[in-house]
Amino acid sequence: MGDRTSEVLVHIPGSCSRRDFIGRSASCAAHLGLMAAAAPFWRRASWSAQERFPVVASEPWGRLERLAEGVWALVSTPLEDRTTLCNGGIVSGRTGVALIEGFGSDAGARWMMEQAIRLAGRPPTHVVLTHYHGDHTGGLRGVGAGGDVDVLATSVTRDLTRARNQGAPADVLDRVRVLDGRRPTEIDLGGRSLLVVPRRGHTDSDVTVELADPSVTFCGDLVWNAMFPNYVDATPSRISQAVRLMRTLGADTYVPGHGPLADGVALDAYIGLLDDVEGAARSALERGMSAEEAGASYRLPAGLEDWTLFNPSYFARALDAWMREITPR
Repeated sequence: MGDRTSEVLVHIPGSCSRRDFIGRSASCAAHLGLMAAAAPFWRRASWSAQERFPVVASEPWGRLERLAEGVWALVSTPLEDRTTLCNGGIVSGRTGVALIEGFGSDAGARWMMEQAIRLAGRPPTHVVLTHYHGDHTGGLRGVGAGGDVDVLATSVTRDLTRARNQGAPADVLDRVRVLDGRRPTEIDLGGRSLLVVPRRGHTDSDVTVELADPSVTFCGDLVWNAMFPNYVDATPSRISQAVRLMRTLGADTYVPGHGPLADGVALDAYIGLLDDVEGAARSALERGMSAEEAGASYRLPAGLEDWTLFNPSYFARALDAWMREITPR
């Protein structure tokens, strides 16, 4: 991660060690740690209690909500406990079970494997990674140690996981089934199909996982809800394009990479935030401001004030990403 590691050497109480935290600093894990340090307790508690569907399992690190028969979404609560860190899910068909994401730790991934067995009646046959960040791939050893699971990722995600994430399991990555980075891939689970759609924006290689019935999109970190997004590897215009396209497709439920489950109204609010950040960056450029100056003066749009669960320096990071894209150096 280069000089980015030095930005996040803070002590955050929780379930992973300081070494683990530093090793994941290229991902959203460090971002969430800083958010946890800054977030008032009442705001964290309010955010973590926003269930939209029946809860079938609840732990300090997250809750599983049943979206429909054979479909469950994990809403992680990383401001309390970082065992799973990211959101994800379980999707079951007659012949297969897919786990969405590798999660933030081996323990978190193993817990999700156990939940798949409990809820779907069998261990996962597939694991789909939406991108390489350590809070989504840190548990790969926990899901792939047995060798019976088909781990799917784009070649870019596989290679960046290997190159940038400390302790990434080479044996699991060597067995990754590479997804087409340009065209959707269908995964047949028997009577239910997943469509894995390549996109870009949060990183150079994101995918979403989409179901037609029920109408659900697992968004990875292209979408955040009730949390200001991390722009550490972002191409901001591509995020905006990808999220707008997802909104046009009109899923009933969006599983964001972080935060409570979203519907179309919540996604519209998120698009509004993305537009507001772009507008602030363009205004800062016109006024000759630096990203740091613009970040210090930026305020969240009306109605999204409860999204202040993060270190204020991340405003500057988001604005800088836009400013660099608008005026390449």
